[in-house]
Amino acid sequence: MMNETGSYPGQVWLWLYTFWYQSRSGAQYLAQRRAIVMAIMGLLSAAFILVPFLPGIRSIPRRIRL
Repeated sequence: MMNETGSYPGQVWLWLYTFWYQSRSGAQYLAQRRAIVMAIMGLLSAAFILVPFLPGIRSIPRRIRL
């Protein structure tokens, strides 16, 4: 991780990954929490990558004339 110049330190794209660590539930189970966070981020990443291949979602720009 590195600090960028400007008003916000750190990489901007890490906010979603660190967001899942902010809850207090299960703080004593750090190993399981890491696995859960990695699974959530894997699913979100896969969904983001697969957006162009989903028929209903990829036609939205044509429907709203972008």
